[in-house]
Amino acid sequence: MRLKKVLLFSDDAQVELDSVEAELEMVELQISELLEKQTKLNSRKNKLLQTLEGACSSAQPSGSSKPRKPSFSKQDLQHYEESDFSWSEEVQAKLCSVFQLSKFRPLQQAAINLSMSGKDLFLVMPTGRGKSLCYQLPALCSKGFTLVIAPLVSLMEDQLMYLKSVNVPAVTLNASSTKEDSKQVLAGMIDKNSPFKLLYVTPEKIAKSKLLMSKLEKAYNMGLLARIAVDEVHCCSQWGHDFRPDYKLLGILKRQFPKVPLVGLTATATSNVLKDCQKILCVQEPITLTAPFNRPNLYYEVRFKDNEDCVDQISQLIRERYKNQSGIVYVFSQKDAEAVATDLQKRNILAQPYHANMEPSDKSLVHQRWSSKKIQVVVATVAFGMGIDKADVRFVIHHTISKSIENYYQESGRAGRDDGSADCIVFFGFADIFRVSTMVVMENTGQQKLQNMVAYCQNVDRCRRAMMAIHFDEVWNDDECNQMCDVCRHGNDYITMDITKHARDVVTIVEMASSMDEKLTPLKVCDAWLGKGPAKHRKTIKVTSLSRLEVESIIIHLLLHGYFSEDFSFTPYTTHFYLKLGRKAALLKKDNHSITMKMRRRVMSHATDETQEQVATALIDVSNVAIQINNKTKINKNHQNTEKRLAQNHIESLASEASEYIKPTSVFEVHVEVNPVEERNCESEKEKGLKNSPEQQSSSPKRRQKHRLTQNCAANADQAKPDLVSAPSELSIISAAAVEELHHLRSYYSKQLRQINYISHEHLQSSQPGMLTCMREPFKSLFPIEDDHSQRCQEFMDSC
Repeated sequence: MRLKKVLLFSDDAQVELDSVEAELEMVELQISELLEKQTKLNSRKNKLLQTLEGACSSAQPSGSSKPRKPSFSKQDLQHYEESDFSWSEEVQAKLCSVFQLSKFRPLQQAAINLSMSGKDLFLVMPTGRGKSLCYQLPALCSKGFTLVIAPLVSLMEDQLMYLKSVNVPAVTLNASSTKEDSKQVLAGMIDKNSPFKLLYVTPEKIAKSKLLMSKLEKAYNMGLLARIAVDEVHCCSQWGHDFRPDYKLLGILKRQFPKVPLVGLTATATSNVLKDCQKILCVQEPITLTAPFNRPNLYYEVRFKDNEDCVDQISQLIRERYKNQSGIVYVFSQKDAEAVATDLQKRNILAQPYHANMEPSDKSLVHQRWSSKKIQVVVATVAFGMGIDKADVRFVIHHTISKSIENYYQESGRAGRDDGSADCIVFFGFADIFRVSTMVVMENTGQQKLQNMVAYCQNVDRCRRAMMAIHFDEVWNDDECNQMCDVCRHGNDYITMDITKHARDVVTIVEMASSMDEKLTPLKVCDAWLGKGPAKHRKTIKVTSLSRLEVESIIIHLLLHGYFSEDFSFTPYTTHFYLKLGRKAALLKKDNHSITMKMRRRVMSHATDETQEQVATALIDVSNVAIQINNKTKINKNHQNTEKRLAQNHIESLASEASEYIKPTSVFEVHVEVNPVEERNCESEKEKGLKNSPEQQSSSPKRRQKHRLTQNCAANADQAKPDLVSAPSELSIISAAAVEELHHLRSYYSKQLRQINYISHEHLQSSQPGMLTCMREPFKSLFPIEDDHSQRCQEFMDSC
């Protein structure tokens, strides 16, 4: 009785447990639905707020709320754009005589006048638009020197090379400075004759050198510290894309030297980043000038990697499109910089690596040789970039995606500073996403910013500049792009697909692995879905018929939209990225839930040009192999089995290759030359009544048959069974075209084989029985017997 009660209690507990689990599953579904609804409502709310702010910008708020303090107005900006200040004549003279410029670019004159007026200023201006001039020119027109804080040695070296070329006295203090140089610089800081006008230092120098701070204090008391310029000011903020801890300590400058105006310069800071910088630098009420982010001379493009190492694609681009033109190739790591530079050198491209682990003298040498056009390409990490002032950079290629759109905008902005046309191309690879993800895992907003960059690359229907404008709080009209990005240039080169079924399949794979206490990396998920994983998984997984590029695109789409999420695992040596179910994965269990995505057609029909050439070659090879039977007169019987195997394997591989590479909208001409057999064989065939054969009624010594293979996708769409539904996907088009192509091949080669049968009938029967059979068998599945005449030929071959 006691055992019976225990069993009954266990059964009741199991039933209750199942009920609780079912209820929890329903709760998860409801949570996912509510989260999705929350996202949509927040998006709608932000749009409405923007609309209201635009409508009420000129109206005074009503009610008892206090009026807002007026900000820097358009009238104020117009005032500082004028040239009626006491220093205006000197500024204009120095602009022409020293910098060899005839006029200012937008916002430059206002920024210079504000700085000369002693105002604190934040200047947000695209790369290549002359931010440096906004503190270099005032430095020449002021007593004492200007302190410039720059984040990178390469930036300082670039600025010093340029200033030296225009005879502007400038010096630097950094880790590579000698004791003698440092002593001279420190002494010059408190020299009333000011032997230099600009002093470049790193933020680390400010934070760690008490001697430098003591000299700055003396210079301040003597009235020799004219202004402080913080270049790449976004590095102050943890929300910025290049946060540097030592930048957070720069607030001491404004606290110690409150009367010295500060200029913060950046190309990529958002409004939130600037607010953070204001607090960190202890600037009370800075004036912010923001120039439009758009660089109309830059062409933005995203290319998918053919493989993990896309050096062949990059080298081909450089040789064919950018011959004798300077450029930069950005890579992920120091190891990549060395490897890619070596690979480019092997392809006869003058390239050198640049990364933080190189000796300072080596980095300076690479920089100087590149600036003087002694080398064509610098293969660099992010250590090479900010502030590089080489005007004629015609291309910036990213071997690996950047960690954020802000980083990409900054790095790609090295191109076209002379306002000439330049290309910014990023190579997008599936595995790169997760390499970069493990690098930014410790950053507060690293994953979100990386996902925004991935969405930029995955995007196929929105202007590239529109994607950037979102991050810089700007409104963008796609018409202003003027087809200067790949999306606008190629138009509607994409299709919309319903991927709900595929999403359920791949989510099931991750769910099953989790139930078995296993973790899967994204690459393993891809392999498992394609049927390439361990045997124990293949038995339970529904294998997809999609291509690898399509599989990768779908997984990325699901990750970006919350159906998957990141799962990091740390070891003493590395960080691993795994996929786990996201907050929206439970929605896929509902029958009425659907997911659609847009995919570029060119991705789905990858490398079409090369494929067409391979198809034509394969078809011609198949024809030639079959026709070689005509020229065979004697084959040694000792080698009969070897010949048989080789012929069969060769024809099988060629037939497989021909069917594999068939693509839509391709037209091929296959010329088949049939060499006449010896005269005595022809006489024998005529005697046997074969002269009525259509193939034998040619008066030409060489008979040529011309066959055109044409795919008509629209007419045969009903023959296909596309794996991607709800839209006329490229896969369905390919399937339809493949069916028609196979039909043409069957018909064509059936005719060819009938001709071969007749010509070879008597010769092969006497010289090498079985040879025709071994040549005929591989074509049975592709080219079935279509009439009684061919059936008799088949019976004859069987008898051989």
